[in-house]
Amino acid sequence: MQTKTSKFLTKEIVDQIFVSGELTRADRQRIQSMLLDESIGEHELSLVERVMEGVVKGILDVMN
Repeated sequence: MQTKTSKFLTKEIVDQIFVSGELTRADRQRIQSMLLDESIGEHELSLVERVMEGVVKGILDVMN
């Protein structure tokens, strides 16, 4: 269970996603918000890419 709440993904949130092995609805909403934000930086994009790669490789389960 995630204890930190953040509008966007942080390294700590991404680490917790991988520890749990699950991408939740809240996580997906954070990613969507990040991608819609025009001020997203390279670091944030790399976090999103890491999560998406985890989904594609089957490391992360997408939860409803």
